[in-house]
Amino acid sequence: MTATGRKITPLGNRRRDQILRAAEAEFEKYGYEGARIQRIADLAEVPKANVHYYFASKSTLYDAVLSNVVDLWNAALAPIDAAADPATVLEDYIRMKVELTRLYPAATRIFAQEMLGGWQHLSEHLKRETRAWTEHLATEIENWIRQKRMLPVDPFHLIFVIWATTQHYAESGTQVKSIYRKNSLTRQDHDRLADSLVTMVLRICGLEPVGHGRNT
Repeated sequence: MTATGRKITPLGNRRRDQILRAAEAEFEKYGYEGARIQRIADLAEVPKANVHYYFASKSTLYDAVLSNVVDLWNAALAPIDAAADPATVLEDYIRMKVELTRLYPAATRIFAQEMLGGWQHLSEHLKRETRAWTEHLATEIENWIRQKRMLPVDPFHLIFVIWATTQHYAESGTQVKSIYRKNSLTRQDHDRLADSLVTMVLRICGLEPVGHGRNT
């Protein structure tokens, strides 16, 4: 739907995607306060009026950029039932977070900047979604600990460790590439990163990697 509630055509979807990609670049470079709709329109190669046709305001556009990556992160964690294996759930989640960081590095960096800034510009809807998802995973971790299916760790600290480590390659990409002496990181680099993070995080929890969900 557009900002005026009209149904978007296939051509409109392509234009909307162009605007979102341009907005990612603008918000990443200038932050929310410094971003300008006119520059976003110029980068997307559409009139400024087209941006407002799809997004009523800068805050609406910013929220749409963040909503895309938040929805993907939330979808990375499938519903957890009582019989779910903690090693499988955590390994799948880590691997998917690394993959999404590889595919959407700009959006990942924007979200990290927003969190560091105290969520000043994040919509209440996205705040509620992020809190609800985090509390859901923390509750499941507490259940596994209580059932003695993994070692006792602080559930929220574990989640924060997973966030920080999986997002580091996007947030500090220039530093990482410099240390590796590479111009860019390959899919294989990210796969090796996922392997290492899975091993380290799971062993903190007294678990062993199961190889489930490994990229091929």
